[in-house]
Amino acid sequence: MRLITTHIGADFDSLASMWAALKLYGDGAMCFSGAASRNVRDFLKRNRWALNVLTPKQVDPGAIRNLVVVDARSLGRIGPFAQVALDPSVEVHVFDHHPPVEDEIPSSFSIIERAGSTTTILAERLFERSVLLTPFDCTLLALGIYEDTGALTFGATTEREYAVVAELRRRGADLASIPTWIELSFSALDRELLDRMIEACQDRFIKGYRVVSCAIEFPRYAEGISLFVHRIMDFFDADVAIAVVTMDRRTYAVIRSREGTIDARSAMGDLPAGGHPQAAAAAVPRQDPEELLGRLMRNVEGILRPSMSVEDAMSSPVMAVREDQTVEEAYRLMIRYGHSALPVVLDGHLRGIITRKDLDKAQLHGLGAVPVREFMTENVISVSPRAPIWEAHRLLVSHNVGRLPVVDRDDLVGIVTRTDMLRALYPSTSASVGQPGPQVPWEEDVSALLDRVPQEVASKIRLVTDVGEGMGLKVFLVGGFVRDLLLGRPNEDVDMVCEGDAVPLLERLSSMGLQVSIHRRYGTGTVRFPDGRKLDLATARREFYEYPVAQPKVQMDSLKHDLYRRDFSVNAMAVSLSPRWGMLVDYFGGRGDLNRGQLRVLHNLSFVEDPTRILRGVRLEGRLGFRMSQDTERLAASCVKGGMLSLLSGPKLRSELELIFRERNPIWAVDRLCGLGAWDAMFPGVPLSIDGLRALRKLDVFVRRLGRDLPPLGEESWLAFLGALLYFGNPWGGRSAMDRLSLSQKERGVLEAILNGLGTLETAIGGKGDIRWSSLCRALDGVNRVVLFAWAGITSRWRVRRRILLYLTRLCKVSPMLSGRDLIDLGVPKGPAVGAMLSRLRFARLDGEVDTLEDERAWVLKRLGDL
Repeated sequence: MRLITTHIGADFDSLASMWAALKLYGDGAMCFSGAASRNVRDFLKRNRWALNVLTPKQVDPGAIRNLVVVDARSLGRIGPFAQVALDPSVEVHVFDHHPPVEDEIPSSFSIIERAGSTTTILAERLFERSVLLTPFDCTLLALGIYEDTGALTFGATTEREYAVVAELRRRGADLASIPTWIELSFSALDRELLDRMIEACQDRFIKGYRVVSCAIEFPRYAEGISLFVHRIMDFFDADVAIAVVTMDRRTYAVIRSREGTIDARSAMGDLPAGGHPQAAAAAVPRQDPEELLGRLMRNVEGILRPSMSVEDAMSSPVMAVREDQTVEEAYRLMIRYGHSALPVVLDGHLRGIITRKDLDKAQLHGLGAVPVREFMTENVISVSPRAPIWEAHRLLVSHNVGRLPVVDRDDLVGIVTRTDMLRALYPSTSASVGQPGPQVPWEEDVSALLDRVPQEVASKIRLVTDVGEGMGLKVFLVGGFVRDLLLGRPNEDVDMVCEGDAVPLLERLSSMGLQVSIHRRYGTGTVRFPDGRKLDLATARREFYEYPVAQPKVQMDSLKHDLYRRDFSVNAMAVSLSPRWGMLVDYFGGRGDLNRGQLRVLHNLSFVEDPTRILRGVRLEGRLGFRMSQDTERLAASCVKGGMLSLLSGPKLRSELELIFRERNPIWAVDRLCGLGAWDAMFPGVPLSIDGLRALRKLDVFVRRLGRDLPPLGEESWLAFLGALLYFGNPWGGRSAMDRLSLSQKERGVLEAILNGLGTLETAIGGKGDIRWSSLCRALDGVNRVVLFAWAGITSRWRVRRRILLYLTRLCKVSPMLSGRDLIDLGVPKGPAVGAMLSRLRFARLDGEVDTLEDERAWVLKRLGDL
């Protein structure tokens, strides 16, 4: 006999899974292991004609040869059939979606997968085997999925449920009947109970986890407390939710937990509870709910383990002042780096703390030359790096302080601020690749993504990492490489950072025979490999700008401060290579911004410190299809309005514009710059016209459609786009723009040619009649190809445009088959005559006078007498 059963207190997921298993196996009997929920019982009464579910009393355990258990994997949840499952002569099969338990049902076959319901798992098998399903079957399966996923709204719902429900609907499931059997909306009594529970809720942090609890007495009996606890857990975004409700003669206790936080059944202690690690419930004779809640809270606190330590959350190394430094020195240091307080040390030992408020008052009273020890706060509250994060949270709150120095054996090793605490407790990273780090919420394992890096790049990253690790350095990938790694975009522009001085590492790489250039002032360098590839390596540092657009002052610092100095959050992520390979470090929520498709600056003075970030932001928007966040766009517009772009040096501005015009969609970037007011700020009095934008759009189209056919345009190719924009302005504007960008003589010559020579060319090649190709080449051969490309977009005469493009894509590439040596062998005298004859021969080929190699020889021999 094959018996199909489920857990005690069967719900619709249990019933639907049993029915699906019966369809899958083709035979067998369905039997509850205990009582079923009220709505399941009502459903069975209404559908006696279709469903026959036995009770345990109707089954002879000795006749069972195959026990199929669905929606349960714990022996304790299948009542009288637990003994059957332990019988070695019985073949046991298990289908479930719950996490592991201690009393696993021994089975010879099992399918246990992560899904929102067990019905989902079995329905997929039915689809795969093309089992015939009636509309009634499909409706029952949909009921099971809807109830266990809260109508597809619970956090455990996966994409599989949506796909299965869609297929069931296609096969005839009556979704409109589902609210008849499961509560998609609450009755007045249910709503009153839920409201009372929410009002009584208290949430607190225990060992780094949010625990929400409530205890109430309710005058009438209402079902669904487990569902309400699930809703409360989602409402408070809690890790653990506990509810104790006394109704009539019974007291009901429910504990729910996020996966991996606690074992909810163990937290019930000695209560006669059923359930699994993520959810457990118990009903006991009436007692004081507050007292029972206190017992359960103590159980939970005893089971919880600290989620992370202070060392994981602290900032290190710490900027500090010596106790003999003056108030004035400490004040300047605090202003420079934006701190509101600094620890005071003596020989590395913590002596006190000095705040900005203390220094303000000392300065006001003219005490700038007095040592800070005279005004510091002694007996500072501190914390050990090995303490759990909840202990730091408790100290910050109970002592009402904004920061906690982290002290290890009297040595100052770090500091925990309120910002660090908020980031630890409320991570902004939204992980979608890899598994989140087990402890630190701003870390995520992305080692699988590193495996996708091309081997020729990965080998160089690994080499630098191994050398750095051998020197005791922590090495990280940073910046755009990390951003594109997460986006799945190719990028071989590798930037690496190490905590500690990078110069010795660069010197070690140089001694290994690699070509290395070192910038000792900034602690940075570039490593070039024999195959031509390179990577940039830098010391983790912080920067300070003495005034807007100044060159930054740098100081060796931690990875966190190094990332904080970067332009946008999506570029302020790192991937650890040593000592923890493949761990994403995201202090500032860049991962979430990637998912949202937005660019966000890290602080409000970012554009003031470096206005080129506006241009980089526009470039990234176009390249990634992102958009600046509302605040970031407002700050950019404010910076433009404040005239900061006008303070940029010519070389800086030129470099950023060149990068913009080399992007795949420069017209979009120029439109965006105009919208932000940036173009007018960079080139006052040089407005953009509709004709200029139209010319730019044409050039963009030419690059997209003819890119492979165009000849190499060289380093000055970007000037074609700039020239197209400036051509339609006044001559003064063009000269002003050239002066503003500090162009080289060569670049200036190209731009002047674009602006001044088109009229003459249009007269030469723009006639209505046919033009010999040799004549076209004579007119264009001496013109810079960047200039010709720009004119192709600028000219309004279609014949001129077509002839320029014909020249660039075909005619300029035409050359004789004979070489100079061949001509000399044929009798052409050495010297200028060889070049002249090659030029004439090329024109002859262009005009169709010669075709083959023999034609060329004959053509040359015929004209030897003319030399």
